[in-house]
Amino acid sequence: MKQTKQQWEEVKNSLSGVYGSVYLRCDGYLITAVIQRDKMKLVITVYVNGWIKGKDMWHGKESDLDKIGDIARKFFCLKSKGPSAKTIAREKKVFGARFCKERRWHERFYYAHPYFSTPGAFIAHIKKHNESIEVLDYETYKEALNALPIDNVTEKPEASENDATGALKSLVGTTLKRGDEEDDE
Repeated sequence: MKQTKQQWEEVKNSLSGVYGSVYLRCDGYLITAVIQRDKMKLVITVYVNGWIKGKDMWHGKESDLDKIGDIARKFFCLKSKGPSAKTIAREKKVFGARFCKERRWHERFYYAHPYFSTPGAFIAHIKKHNESIEVLDYETYKEALNALPIDNVTEKPEASENDATGALKSLVGTTLKRGDEEDDE
């Protein structure tokens, strides 16, 4: 569904406020974009299906950009960092240009993280990397989120008796006081 320019302006305005949020359905994923504080600045944090999962994050060298995951590519901001010119010159002088090139020392390092600095950057990224985009209201988003199957990762594992948590469960309700062993005599 193609969004109008007016709808994108509404999304941008809702993400411009201090406590702004917007709910989207993009290519079958439910997206929440929320204004949050990161250290001393406000950023737009992106939640995919209600979560930010570590397995969706990505980092690697420039030659590994083709290995980026689907969620990271579609919804996360891609940043890069490279060595300074001074560092490159010093390492080439000490180790040699061929040695540095073989080990890919001077390639830029890329990482995808769920934070955007401006609403315009978020909207441009979503438009570029997703085919179907639908703006949702909160009630529709909540219903769709509750209809999603629960991952095994989000469920709490059951503790066994050999497990440390099982041992703690057996101690619940038992209060030991200092000197209890001596009172038995």
